[in-house]
Amino acid sequence: MKWLTPAALGAALLAACADNTTANEPEARASEALPACADGETVVFACHTGPGQGVALCGSEDASRMRYLESGTAAVTWPASGTARSTDLRSGTLMYSGGGGAYLRFDREGHTHTVYTGIGRGWEKAGVLVQENGRTVRELSCTGEVTSLIGPALFERAAIPADDAGFEIP
Repeated sequence: MKWLTPAALGAALLAACADNTTANEPEARASEALPACADGETVVFACHTGPGQGVALCGSEDASRMRYLESGTAAVTWPASGTARSTDLRSGTLMYSGGGGAYLRFDREGHTHTVYTGIGRGWEKAGVLVQENGRTVRELSCTGEVTSLIGPALFERAAIPADDAGFEIP
């Protein structure tokens, strides 16, 4: 899995737009499935989760407001309109042998959504875990390239409160 900075993602998107790929090719369909952040928003997290599916967490320039987008089988937008205050999310960091991770968590319609990234000895994972009363309802694992700003610097800058529940990457 390759992690992209927002600048690298922008360059890759520009290169893809300049390409002569048609909408009938798998690469074009996959890029169309990734939810896009609006002009003026920062990509906090984004990845493909399967053919025709993707997730994105978009933030205001100062990260004080965010929204979650999911495309594919279950199109989800949180909040339903506008953006949520960063204080409506909860954050945490993870420590692993040879690495670590971080996550953001929010509640939507009785479900807890946890957007996570992590790396350890011989593995890298990113995705979204959706749970209801501690039971996994859906697990969306990232495939291919991942864009992520999730981590302590974002948590501090956006004043995202710490999550007391903890989290283990699936």
